[in-house]
Amino acid sequence: MLFRSRTRTKRFLKLTIGAELRKQMVVSTKIRRGPCDDGRDFKPVVKKAHAIKPIKVGIGDKGYDDEKNHAYLRDELHAMSIIPARYQDVPVWRTHGTYRKEMKRGYSKKTYHQRSKAETIFSVIKRTMGDEVRSVRTRAQNNEMRLKVISYNAARIVSLAHFLLGGFLASQIARPA
Repeated sequence: MLFRSRTRTKRFLKLTIGAELRKQMVVSTKIRRGPCDDGRDFKPVVKKAHAIKPIKVGIGDKGYDDEKNHAYLRDELHAMSIIPARYQDVPVWRTHGTYRKEMKRGYSKKTYHQRSKAETIFSVIKRTMGDEVRSVRTRAQNNEMRLKVISYNAARIVSLAHFLLGGFLASQIARPA
């Protein structure tokens, strides 16, 4: 008799963030059970982020490469989109979509490099608060992840305030002669 063991797909949390990159603050989040594709979380996160702070440039990695995502950013939100095409070896004439073809022809690498700040946010959250979620139930896991993001934002605000206040206090006060 042959027994087959069922292998379960390992489930994990997938956090998608919308971040304001100049101050490195998380503006919107979407938490989902993985593994799943990134594209389905793009529009809800961008919509929430745009409601809080209008988006001028939307930057995403290759996981968000979809003509609908470009069209949403450009046509509905009137923002520039920089999302590189997934398959670099496919020629431009075989790529579908006006905006995806534009990304194949070239984009500002300097502006796209700003995306590394979002990766820095993930790195700081994992280094300071740990990369594991200890809760068992789904709702508690979501709350734990949200609390980590809120804690990161609070620490970032304190850091920015300390930087501004320190610079203000360190400046010399002009004394009358």
